[in-house]
Amino acid sequence: MRLTYKPVVGNLQEIAQAYSDSFAPRDGDQDNPEKVPDFVETMIYTPTEAVCMTGRYASKDEAKKKGNVINEVGWWFKPWFYQHAQKALKKGEFVEYIPTREYYHRHTRSIYGEGKLILPFADQWWFRFFLGWMMPPKISLLKATQGEAIRNYYHDMHVIQDMLVPLYKVGNALEWVHHEMEVYPIWLCPHRMYKSPIKTMIYTEPGFEHHRRQGDTHYSQMYTDVGVYYAPGPVLRGEVFDGSEAVRRMESWLIENHGFQPQYAVSELDEKNFWRMFDAGHYEYCRRKYGAVGTFMSVYYKSKKGRKTEKEVQEAEQAILETPSAEVDEPVDY
Repeated sequence: MRLTYKPVVGNLQEIAQAYSDSFAPRDGDQDNPEKVPDFVETMIYTPTEAVCMTGRYASKDEAKKKGNVINEVGWWFKPWFYQHAQKALKKGEFVEYIPTREYYHRHTRSIYGEGKLILPFADQWWFRFFLGWMMPPKISLLKATQGEAIRNYYHDMHVIQDMLVPLYKVGNALEWVHHEMEVYPIWLCPHRMYKSPIKTMIYTEPGFEHHRRQGDTHYSQMYTDVGVYYAPGPVLRGEVFDGSEAVRRMESWLIENHGFQPQYAVSELDEKNFWRMFDAGHYEYCRRKYGAVGTFMSVYYKSKKGRKTEKEVQEAEQAILETPSAEVDEPVDY
């Protein structure tokens, strides 16, 4: 993998524009492989500093040419990738080659930036050299050894959320996160959402193809995953922070801006507002058609905060069965 690190200094709107320019040609030639890299991500370290990374597949022969730098980032003693990328802010733009598999796992050892919260000294050279081979701890083990009090503390004082937003609204999303959560680093990665002949649970903005913006094509709209994984600034400063309310406001912001919350994260919305974010039409139709209602728990109950008793879930499922279902016949354009 030939990886280019490009530092960006400016406000959050300027960082968002630099991120967009790193993979979305302003002339709209989004399907040109000469203009669009194979891999894209951006790490935002402060409200004014970020590093855009773009990668292209390369051969071993190219990587081994004289003068090229090969960085095997997967070794246990190596600096964590997001901290290594941060060096571009002082070093300036640079290029290096990373073995493909190690590039795929570039954030594995550090669990993005979460490793530093689990072991604050785990990024120090002496720990990496002598004990770095133990990283990362298995997430399933961490969850299994956490008590209820620790889980609630993490829920209230820590953020693990992703925001899927239209590319042209990334700058607004970054400003919202800064003012409401103040979590850094922030991870950005593009996500192309294809126009479908039917309205699925997540869907493009209606009519986007008639008013194409940077990154859009006639058949797809460019979105971005805004990854927010760390302790908020107020928590680190010892100030009051309501994690549940912050996430609820984040979800409301996503609804207002045609964004989506990936459902491996915890939702703070009630069921009515949850289904304002996603289209439940075909989902509920299929659950009824194939007998899933009353057998498999609805996605809402899988992702909402807190556990519902089996009786409560059964009552909710029964209410769905008793509600007249909308007819969903042939797929329709929208």
